[in-house]
Amino acid sequence: MLLLKTYIGCYIDKIFCTSASFIGYHKISGTYCIKMPSHYLLGCSLLAVAATSSSAGDIDCGFKSSYPKQYVSSKTSEKLVMDGKLDEESWQHASFTDDFVDISTQTTPKFLTKAKILWDDEFLYIGAILQENQIWANISKTCHCVDPSEDQVIFHDNDFEIFVDPDGSTQYYKEFEMNAYNATWDLVLNKPYSDGGYENSSRVFGVEGFDMQPPLVCGVSIDGGTINDPATSPTTQGWTVEVAIPLISLAVNETVTVPPKDGTFWRINFSRVEWHVEVSDNQYYKYPCCQSCPIPGEPHEDNWVWSPMGEINMHAPDKWGLLQFSESESGSEPVFYVEWPIRHIAMTIYNAEHAFFNTYGSFTANVSALNDFASPPILENSVCSQQPLIESDGATFLAHVTDVSGLLTASIRNDRLLTMEYLAP
Repeated sequence: MLLLKTYIGCYIDKIFCTSASFIGYHKISGTYCIKMPSHYLLGCSLLAVAATSSSAGDIDCGFKSSYPKQYVSSKTSEKLVMDGKLDEESWQHASFTDDFVDISTQTTPKFLTKAKILWDDEFLYIGAILQENQIWANISKTCHCVDPSEDQVIFHDNDFEIFVDPDGSTQYYKEFEMNAYNATWDLVLNKPYSDGGYENSSRVFGVEGFDMQPPLVCGVSIDGGTINDPATSPTTQGWTVEVAIPLISLAVNETVTVPPKDGTFWRINFSRVEWHVEVSDNQYYKYPCCQSCPIPGEPHEDNWVWSPMGEINMHAPDKWGLLQFSESESGSEPVFYVEWPIRHIAMTIYNAEHAFFNTYGSFTANVSALNDFASPPILENSVCSQQPLIESDGATFLAHVTDVSGLLTASIRNDRLLTMEYLAP
């Protein structure tokens, strides 16, 4: 290993990798380096673990096969108008995400969806193109108040949805939905629904509830057609959305500072809900009949996402994509998310614990017994991490797992709370 002033260089598989920023990633070798003060004598074991396979069973300890989608967002100094047109110069230079895929299957969605992301010191900006020729909506407005007579659940229409978990804890993540009428719904989940979470929003709690509007601003532009007018369907290309989400709202109950620094990672995902419609008397009628779902033709909606979830459930923040912030207006290269391997192991513990609970009716502190429920079985005698330390009273559990270098510890709780700690060497 070669020590260079303020950062570490490591030879892994005879390829030298350095970083003048927080993390550097060598695309060919799949290795990364961590910037550290020059007096830290950091070994390369953490780097080697993420780049190579286990000698026992050829387990990929970098878990690259399950690495989520990643987007590098450039910072903009341009004033963006939220009109849904995406015609500012900053949008023109920003790259699109990969095309959206079905949330749980390998079937290609019948309509194209893709997004872009920008940011500045106040807002996270999202723009998206949704291809389709039948543009409709029933919810024309939402009061952002408690009103049982008003449908404010935007995904009852075709919609575009944004999910953001700034600190990656899987808790207090934010959700925003909008339809072609530019009607909106935003909320915060204290934890995923399956872990006992609940919606905090103005729809549920009125003025005491969470609401990002204002200062959140959004807009919709329809390309070549008119909403709720089947006669314009032959000329309709789709609709475009544009959203400015205040960073200070996204940071509520999160352990992050805003604006983010260059190289910061957040978790993010997008979803598009698409309902089949039929036309009668020149009106659209919702007739659920999914296209890319597990059983095509069933009376359900389609769910198309950026980073695939593997199940019909958006409320698993640990599976969302990665948002990498770049302070450069011209963008930066994507770098490997250094926390990914140990986070993956922590979630393996979480999933194994819940599988154990479903079988025996309690959680366990026995790592050996738990390893039988882990996929792959990496919890015991593994080179991917040190042996997990688990506390459990049967009804709850708290697990800590440290990478083999001893520099990074992930803690996971039975309600999916996931926290990280960087340890001094």
